[in-house]
Amino acid sequence: MSTPVALVSGLGGAIGSDFRQSANQLLFVEFAGKLSRLNLYRSGHVVSSGTATLHGTWHFDFDAGVEGAAGGPTAPLDVWWEQQTAVIRRLDPQNGAALINLGVIDFNSITPDTLASLAYASAPITGNNDASNKLVTNDVFAVRTSSGNYAKVKVVSYGYDLHLQWVTYALESPYAVLGTGYSQPEDVKASADGAHAYVTERGGDLVRVTLASANRASATVVTTGMTAPQQIFLDEPHHTAYVVEYAPSGRVWKIDLNSGAKTAILSGLENAVGLILTADLQTAYVSEQAASGGRVSRFDLATSARTVVASGLTAPFDLTWLDAAQTTLAVAERDPANRVTAINVAACTSSAAITGLANRPSSLAVTMPGQVLVCCDGTIQQVDLSGVFQPAGPLLMGIGFVPFDKVTAAGLADTSADPSYFFQVKQVPFAGTLPLMINHLRAHNDGAAYYRVSVDGVVHTDAWTDYHWNGFNYVAQTVGTISVAGQPGYYPVRAIGDLFLWMNPSLGDLLSTASLSNGMHTITVEFVNASGLHVESSTPLTVRIDNSPCTTTLSVPQVHGTGADPNCGLLHYVTKNADPVTMPFTASHPNGFATFSFSLVKGVNAVALPAAPPTSGPVSAAVSPISATIQDLMGKCDVAGFAEYVYVAATATNGWGRQSQYDASAAVGFVLAP
Repeated sequence: MSTPVALVSGLGGAIGSDFRQSANQLLFVEFAGKLSRLNLYRSGHVVSSGTATLHGTWHFDFDAGVEGAAGGPTAPLDVWWEQQTAVIRRLDPQNGAALINLGVIDFNSITPDTLASLAYASAPITGNNDASNKLVTNDVFAVRTSSGNYAKVKVVSYGYDLHLQWVTYALESPYAVLGTGYSQPEDVKASADGAHAYVTERGGDLVRVTLASANRASATVVTTGMTAPQQIFLDEPHHTAYVVEYAPSGRVWKIDLNSGAKTAILSGLENAVGLILTADLQTAYVSEQAASGGRVSRFDLATSARTVVASGLTAPFDLTWLDAAQTTLAVAERDPANRVTAINVAACTSSAAITGLANRPSSLAVTMPGQVLVCCDGTIQQVDLSGVFQPAGPLLMGIGFVPFDKVTAAGLADTSADPSYFFQVKQVPFAGTLPLMINHLRAHNDGAAYYRVSVDGVVHTDAWTDYHWNGFNYVAQTVGTISVAGQPGYYPVRAIGDLFLWMNPSLGDLLSTASLSNGMHTITVEFVNASGLHVESSTPLTVRIDNSPCTTTLSVPQVHGTGADPNCGLLHYVTKNADPVTMPFTASHPNGFATFSFSLVKGVNAVALPAAPPTSGPVSAAVSPISATIQDLMGKCDVAGFAEYVYVAATATNGWGRQSQYDASAAVGFVLAP
């Protein structure tokens, strides 16, 4: 079971909370009268920045942005550009500073949050004047300075002297008070608009506040007259809030957020604190600090029927669903237990999920599967629950929208067994650039810090780009490979704290197949820890690659063996009878992974063609020529213009879409006249 890690301390009685996924932020109330927030996305202000020359044998201080000699007036310095010989060079961290080399990546896309999440080490970066040099032009490395700040550094040019560009950040405090003046606040829930929140106060009020001006004096009272209202369940689509009372005979109130009118939907509760509803709003779960012992009960809201799902609890507090399927409920238990208990609501069984918490845990929020924040009296702690609720799934989850287990033994993508799945493919090869979907969460939980992608045992080092939320907007961030323990080709496992700030959280590589032969290839992903020691490897995934282009041709149509004039397009007939007009064509793919369609237009109208031979289907079913009788084609016309069109579509996918760059088409026009 993971040890809780304190993210902030010195709080004035942190109680109710709500996690704002879009802002990667925990909103919480402090019983001392505050509405506060804790940012999981780290921001920072610039301490120093610029360009400079780091001369051979000299040092550099990235906090002050100055070069200096060892022991000089600018000490403590962060790095030493050591020249052991004319060839052997290295960049050494100094005075407790630490480094990590990131490789040739987009310098501008690196944020303070990115810098704070990196795995720094005391090892030097190789800068030899030979092929082993890591400090090449446009290489980027990061520094955790001797003062505890974070710098991103780009090598503008390499030599005995290094020309560098850098930006050093001091991280902002993730904790801030948004508003004060509340009277013993108990819980808070954020509005879906991201601009407002609802707060219960022990004196009996439910208030709505604008987060940009969050003092109690600026709040609007939604309703009043409740007895020690506690946890809130917010149902904004129906303009409703549900609130539970802490009283010897308390109630659950259903409150109209527009009018403030409230209706008691449950009563007779004994010192209730926690309240949560199911997604269908038909069932409520309530925690009670009853004289006979703490308990959590399920209530059918249509009948008020109670079922106890957990008992023998110690001062149970707020309730939270641990999973999207709403099978497991978490309840905070206060002192002396100081733990979180997980309840299987179907089986009515429970077990300790988190122990050893700080004093008086009150609420918890799930930030992502396997990761929670717990509000305790004076601190907020982060806990990795993966040891209890191990997120299942393979390390290599699949390719784009194609899960790994929907790749057949023949290496073909096939999701047709599940017709309700939105991305339908059937027996098609892979081609183009493949988005490899990596289980970063499992990799992190298993102790991995880096991974690299191999195809048929050969390491691939594609640089690729994904959007990353920087707190204000999405910024394109290029991901390149770095060397770990002297081995090249590693990507960093994405930081758990900002996994869902990426536009594509599971993306782990955009693997180009341009250099691969058409045929079977095996993809394997190897994971290592921060020291480069092997942790695990993905189950090998064998796929069929086919980047072959389609081909198609159309020959001039014929009547009685005579073809249309290729220059003018004129094709003569004698009488409008049942003699055929034949239209030869070809439609093919080297390995049959394509479909075709043949169409004929007269004037502006599509012409209905005979069912046989087929005019569409797999290229293996294409039969030439397509024929139609003169009388059927001409109808009431004596002279008519026609256009033939054939299209051949490659079925290959990259997992996100069909690879239409391999399609082919052809068109022929002709006039049929006496």
